[in-house]
Amino acid sequence: MSGEDLPITDVRGGGGGTKAKLQDLEELAGVFDRSGDTFREAVPDVARVMVNGDLLASAILSPLTFARVEEEVATATAELGVRGLGAETDAFLIRVTADAYRLSDQMATEIFDKVDYLIGFGLGASLPFLAVGGTMGVLALAASNPALAAFLATHPEARAALAKGGSEALQGFLEDHPELVEHMVNGGGGLMDGLLFDARMAPGGSGLLDALGIDPVHGSTSEAAKELARLFTDGEPEVGAPSVDKLAPGPPESIEDLMSDMKYTNAKPEAGTIDVKTVTSTGPDGEPVTRYIVDIPGTKSWALPGQQDGTAPDLGSNLRLMGGQDTVYARGIEQAMDAAGVPKGAHVMLVGHSQGGMTASALAQDAGFDYNVDYVVTAGAPIAGADYGGGTTALSLENQGDLVPRLDGASNPDNPNHTTVTFDGRTGSIGGNHDMGQYVGGGAAVDRSSDPGLTQLRNQMGEDGYLGAAKSETRQIAIHRQQ
Repeated sequence: MSGEDLPITDVRGGGGGTKAKLQDLEELAGVFDRSGDTFREAVPDVARVMVNGDLLASAILSPLTFARVEEEVATATAELGVRGLGAETDAFLIRVTADAYRLSDQMATEIFDKVDYLIGFGLGASLPFLAVGGTMGVLALAASNPALAAFLATHPEARAALAKGGSEALQGFLEDHPELVEHMVNGGGGLMDGLLFDARMAPGGSGLLDALGIDPVHGSTSEAAKELARLFTDGEPEVGAPSVDKLAPGPPESIEDLMSDMKYTNAKPEAGTIDVKTVTSTGPDGEPVTRYIVDIPGTKSWALPGQQDGTAPDLGSNLRLMGGQDTVYARGIEQAMDAAGVPKGAHVMLVGHSQGGMTASALAQDAGFDYNVDYVVTAGAPIAGADYGGGTTALSLENQGDLVPRLDGASNPDNPNHTTVTFDGRTGSIGGNHDMGQYVGGGAAVDRSSDPGLTQLRNQMGEDGYLGAAKSETRQIAIHRQQ
């Protein structure tokens, strides 16, 4: 599927998201509240007409007219009171509706978290049976995941392929059902606890795990990731000298260009190399406006503990990010920006693919990061736990068949300042779905979209000087872990 025909399947969050609409409801409730106050405050003024001296004096001259006026004033007074009460009742009901939605959403999330934990625990505890392979392995796997079991029950060809170890069938299944991966990953804490349960049941296992300081309970995937991250070395960053990249693309004009630039940076041969692009445009007052776009590539090494080298964006950094911890890669990026001449407090956009997107998101939420992050743009990054401040706007692109954005076990939040665009760029390959080439096509789909929220976001990026700048200069800086 080419980049020109990738359809958008979902737009979540942003100005048109549910939480933005809930905020609109609360603002509407405020309008009703103020209207109710206005009506109630007017009641005494209207009621005082009934005891107006001139009106009372007219009763002798025209008793019938006086009676009609008194009746109409009394009716108007009562109607104002009723309208005021009605407006305040409407405000109350609107707020109750918004709160009920939030509560039901929170309860559903908590229920899924508990169910996913139990499923993960079952899978972890049954892994010895999975090792048997063949039909027994399939039965154990299906028993650990009801959704997968339902699929296998209705697709005999998938059962046969899995029983034979058919990786192609499994890959196609996961591509078409990425939500199952999300739930399985969300049970990561249970998975680890299930494995530890088996280990503790083994002779001497309990004492060994206690001696290693391994907690027997991990309530979430984040806690499990933090436990695993202890096995890896984080270390200190080593930042190379910045150099001007004369072959780098010019200033970006669109979301597609942002993705193309990210693809260009991602393909650089030296692992851990980021690009810092200085973009200059002319502001409304005719003065130059300088902004900085930082392109952050993803994981470059999957080395296991004891095999790590100087690559900063590695598996250990992934686990630390999932556990909500600082990384050598993130610290190196801040030092690299400083070395590239980005002044403290400058306005920046952080663009990242995969682990690069996780790192960009973490930096934007770090109160100690010495730059004003106006935008975070991520491609294929698991950042469901992101909670940006009011000054940061996020755009996340996710390929429907890409499993990596699911690896934090949840969907991105439906927040007014965080828009997630899902597009259908399935290639039949898990690796191909995560490739930056597909995200270039996804960026083009965002550019073509007439969705009001996406249109507003594109326009705002242009007004803020990140898109459509007159000129740019790119500096590349390599970040390594000190050996």
